[in-house]
Amino acid sequence: MSFLANEALQTRFVKALNANADFRTQTQWFDGSVLLEVDADRLWLKVYRGKVIDHATAVPPFGYTFKFAGTEAAWKQLLSGKRRWADLTYPGKRDFSDDPDLKRVGELEVSIRTEGNLLEAGRMTEAMFQLAYTLQAAATQR
Repeated sequence: MSFLANEALQTRFVKALNANADFRTQTQWFDGSVLLEVDADRLWLKVYRGKVIDHATAVPPFGYTFKFAGTEAAWKQLLSGKRRWADLTYPGKRDFSDDPDLKRVGELEVSIRTEGNLLEAGRMTEAMFQLAYTLQAAATQR
């Protein structure tokens, strides 16, 4: 199980999102759900009018609006601060610690991929930055 399976973290994260004024502003007119997937673990977040009104570790029958999926190693790079959200979710290689000769320049890879309704995901870009950094902060709290 990954860090995402921790119920205390889930509760802290949802509370922190609802306390985040920028997240509330950016999702004010959003009625949808976001799925976070870390290896086999999932956290489904129902967002309505600026608040997370429900969350679950399984996807309900109606699915999700869009999701972010990646390995635990990729998510831990975000949580540790080693990599930024944009580095992990936007195509292109920005971390060359594993490629000092720069042989992989120009590769279009993502470590955490976006799936589902990409139009809505794009519309919620700023909110998802807030979500990512709120998750990072919640994960460092105990």
